[in-house]
Amino acid sequence: ANTVVLTVTDVNGNTATCSATVTVEDNVAPVAICQNVMVQLDASGYGNTTAVAVDNGSTDACGLLPQCPPHGPMVVCLSGLSLSQTNFTCDNVGQNTVVLTVTDNHYNSSTCTAIVTVVDNVAPEALCQNVTVQLDATGHATTTATAVDNGSNDACGIAGLALSQTSFICSEVGSNSVTLTVTDVNNNSSTCTATVTVEDNVAPVAVCQNVTVQLDNTGNGSTTATAVDNGSSDACGVASLALSQTAFVCSEVGANTEVLTVTDVNGNTSTCTTTIIVEDNVAPVAVCQNVTVQLDNTGNGSTTAVLVNYGSSDACGIASLVLSQTAFVCSEVGNKNVVLTVTDVNGNVSQCNAIVTVKDLIAPIALCQPVTVDLNAAGTASIAAAQVNNGSSDACGIASTTLNNSNFSCSNVGSGNTVVLTVTDVNGNSSTCSAVITVRDVTPPTAVCQNLTVNLNAAGLASITVAQVNNGSSDACG
Repeated sequence: ANTVVLTVTDVNGNTATCSATVTVEDNVAPVAICQNVMVQLDASGYGNTTAVAVDNGSTDACGLLPQCPPHGPMVVCLSGLSLSQTNFTCDNVGQNTVVLTVTDNHYNSSTCTAIVTVVDNVAPEALCQNVTVQLDATGHATTTATAVDNGSNDACGIAGLALSQTSFICSEVGSNSVTLTVTDVNNNSSTCTATVTVEDNVAPVAVCQNVTVQLDNTGNGSTTATAVDNGSSDACGVASLALSQTAFVCSEVGANTEVLTVTDVNGNTSTCTTTIIVEDNVAPVAVCQNVTVQLDNTGNGSTTAVLVNYGSSDACGIASLVLSQTAFVCSEVGNKNVVLTVTDVNGNVSQCNAIVTVKDLIAPIALCQPVTVDLNAAGTASIAAAQVNNGSSDACGIASTTLNNSNFSCSNVGSGNTVVLTVTDVNGNSSTCSAVITVRDVTPPTAVCQNLTVNLNAAGLASITVAQVNNGSSDACG
């Protein structure tokens, strides 16, 4: 509705007005123009489009509605455009006809149709799981795509499963990579990989035989799994033989129970037991050294087999050392031949010779006593070692006693004389002791006088000297 004023002017210039309503109507429908579109389904199997996407330039002289009319359907509606279907699922894959409704500002509308092509290009989700298969008695095993599938899925549905390999043989024991191909109903496909573990659990046949091992001079001996094997076998082939113990030492002399493990090419094992007899027939090495025995102060001395032993050895160990003579006395001072017998822990024996040098290095016990001696008239005196010796002794016997000084003179009178007694035993050992020798002069001097004549002086006095009366008095000591 539009209000207008009509002004009427007469010929004399007078005017009058009146109002009127001019109602303007727009009954011209807009021009609806469509275009075909393509919708790609997503991973969940859904896709959508909009009226704007389908619109191909629809127009109206007065303009299209800027928004959906209040009574319009609740669809995507921009600039007066609405589409009969905007959401699509797997069921719509292919061509779908839709209607675009175009509404102008005055609610005039027109339609056009378009083709919405729904496309599913989303590959299915391929999910694999590892599987294990057992070879049968013929060495074959199989699996299936279904066994490897771990819930592969697709929004529009799975059409098929295919496995790159389903059959396996002995040469494929272990891990084998396979590919699972998953194809959906719209021919999209994807793959995943899985490991098919092929197992052979058939154990080989283990057959043993007993063997004897001789230790060498180092105390070592050995055998091999091959020597113990007595024809072990396996249908798929024996890969290895292993003996629980191949090297033996002295501590294992005797019977040893060991295990032979037979492993086939596919890792299956079986065992059998065997007895390994270990023998030691090697005599010990007897090595002697000469030793010296020192007699003690009782005249006795000894040694041991251990001292005479100079590294006698046996790989398995020495059980005993026995010496033909261990105790010695004074009469055996010098070199003595002895025999060392070496026996190992397994009863093997050997001997060696040694010289025991018996020595007496114990000095005698020197005991002294003081001696008093008187000078003779000549002023000299002497003593003997026996006088000073006070019972010196030695277990093997005294050979001699000597004094460092046995002669004395007037200059030695008194008790300030010390002598040393040296006591030597039969084996040349010596010791000393000191003694005090007191020298006395008990001989009086010889007094010789002469007569003397003297004259008194004027005073009636006269004097003489000792020298005038002495006529050569003497004494050995002065």
